[in-house]
Amino acid sequence: MIYEFNDTNILIVSFLIIGSLAAGSWGVTQYINRRKTALLLNRIGQSQPVETSLFQQLAPDRLVRPSPKVRTKQDSADCSPWKNRVILPGSKPKQQNSWRITLDKLISETRLVVKYMRRYWTPYWAISILSVICLMSSSVYQLFFSQMLGVIVDQGATAMTSSVIKLAVGLPLFLGLVLLGERLTARLTSRIANDIRYDLFSHLQVLSQDFHKDAKSGDLLAHFSTDMEKIERAMGKEIILGISDLILVVIIFGIMLGVNGVLALLSLLPIVVMLPVIARSVRYVSETGLRKNQQKALMMDAVQEGLRGQMMIAGYGLQSIFGGYFGGELKKLEDADTEGLFGITLVQQISLFSVYFLSVLVLGVGTSLVLSGRLTIGTLLAFWGFSRGMYDRLSWFLNIRLTRWIEASVGLQRIDPILQQQPTIVDGDEAYPLPPFQHQLCFEQLCFGYDRQQHQLQDLNLTIKAGQFVAFVGPSGAGKSTIFNLLMRFYDVSQGRIIIDGHDLRQVTQASLRKQIGVVLQETFLFNTTIMDNICIVKPDATEAEAIAAAQAAEVHDFILSLPEGYQTVVGEGGGRLSGGQRQRIAIARALLYNPPILLLDEPTSSLSPEMANSINQAIAALGGQHTVILITHQLQGAVNADQIFVLEQGQLVEQGTHPQLLASQGLYYHLWNVQN
Repeated sequence: MIYEFNDTNILIVSFLIIGSLAAGSWGVTQYINRRKTALLLNRIGQSQPVETSLFQQLAPDRLVRPSPKVRTKQDSADCSPWKNRVILPGSKPKQQNSWRITLDKLISETRLVVKYMRRYWTPYWAISILSVICLMSSSVYQLFFSQMLGVIVDQGATAMTSSVIKLAVGLPLFLGLVLLGERLTARLTSRIANDIRYDLFSHLQVLSQDFHKDAKSGDLLAHFSTDMEKIERAMGKEIILGISDLILVVIIFGIMLGVNGVLALLSLLPIVVMLPVIARSVRYVSETGLRKNQQKALMMDAVQEGLRGQMMIAGYGLQSIFGGYFGGELKKLEDADTEGLFGITLVQQISLFSVYFLSVLVLGVGTSLVLSGRLTIGTLLAFWGFSRGMYDRLSWFLNIRLTRWIEASVGLQRIDPILQQQPTIVDGDEAYPLPPFQHQLCFEQLCFGYDRQQHQLQDLNLTIKAGQFVAFVGPSGAGKSTIFNLLMRFYDVSQGRIIIDGHDLRQVTQASLRKQIGVVLQETFLFNTTIMDNICIVKPDATEAEAIAAAQAAEVHDFILSLPEGYQTVVGEGGGRLSGGQRQRIAIARALLYNPPILLLDEPTSSLSPEMANSINQAIAALGGQHTVILITHQLQGAVNADQIFVLEQGQLVEQGTHPQLLASQGLYYHLWNVQN
């Protein structure tokens, strides 16, 4: 029996193909909904503080466990990615207009990507346009080839010679254009990625200390590694290729309409059917990708803590416990990674099978038109070549470009909040440079608290004269380090003011204030470079003689000369090749080379041996008169030679005077001195 092709049969076959495609789309949508529900409930079950998770693995005879957090409805609501929804363990989330949520999500993510495209592509718009044009050359050559093939089939050998010559002549031209486009795209991708990295790094440097004290270093590092890798792949080459793909799809579809309008319109039906499920899949990939990146950041935090605390872990024999904790983090990462990779594969396979359905539809209907005499074989072959070009562009766009864009949007969702974060301490519009310090620094009725519930400093009034050596002392929690933060203007006072020669610190520029203060911190940081570079980093134009003079003043010059490579000795990561006292002396030399009117030292001897601490204290005392030295310390031995000692307790100034005066008064200072000695 010979099968008869007619319009009715063609219509039936088309509906069968579209129906099977729609059924598959419905199945994928249901799967995504079930997986999202399962992931949400699992997330609620696992959303507990990291500290609690760790303590649950520690032996009860070693550490005291914190009380488990009581879960409230608000906690569960906060765990939900859907707003205005309360979800309790054991219940299923109620579906609320999921298509509207999906659409809003896609629009939001698209706006985010477009925002960064406009911001970082604008300087390179000419290169971008040229790259798109050049990379389209490959597909244009493919269309040209399809057109020549149709002509050869319909016209025979008479058209073969001229067609082959045209194809041969055009090949090197189109190849050169494609290679030029690839070169331009590679350069553009690198520049855009580095621009984003630079802006992110620079922005982190200007954010206030209240951001950095809460930020996790592993999470910040993940922004420059995991997140930027995804952004780099998409923001450069993939966007250019995606734009060229979409332009070519429109051009090819226009050509297909000219060849045969019926086939061209039929080829759109599977795409229309698949668009909703692709949109739903895109949202699923975005959510799982964000979860995966967040879990990677938590894993990096665990690695960093394990490395930093390695001596403590080894000392208490906690290797197996922390190994189990890290294994738990890896298991969470494995689950998130599995969902993320499968989500990407889901989008790719859906788009791939939509291309298969398109191919079956065009071949089936096109063959029937040829058999019925309404289409020539050459025209069908040309149309097939055009359709293959369009399908290839669509397939690449949906399989690769769209997936990479989703990954980029996930990375942008993680770094955008940081770039949108504004420093809490900013210069006012009328801020002016602070004149050189000459007379006195005053605290006037100063009150400050890191939060509104509790003040670390209360009603503080004191005066420091230029050239004095003063010390702030007191028990732990008295507010000494808060003094350091306020003098550096890492925070602004809550009440009262700090004035230098009559200038309120809030009215002068931060840069001019910090140019007049040299800092030596409790945890001295040295860069992994030479001693000379570490000293001169605060004054790059300093001469070698100036650096050596600063080292001599800090009494570290002789030690440096005893090293085989002298000032060219590389100190190692964090100065790890030097002792704590040697690092502190180099830090003091660095501050002296800066030659500021004010030297601010925060617990410079807290982790040193008594002998080394005494040597450092003598070097600090010798700086009095040349600089205004402000020492913050809990070790009273360092304050013995101070011109004025301010004694703090619970944020209040309870005593002040010289060392002999405070001992004679037999107050808090006298008590602390006796305890330490």
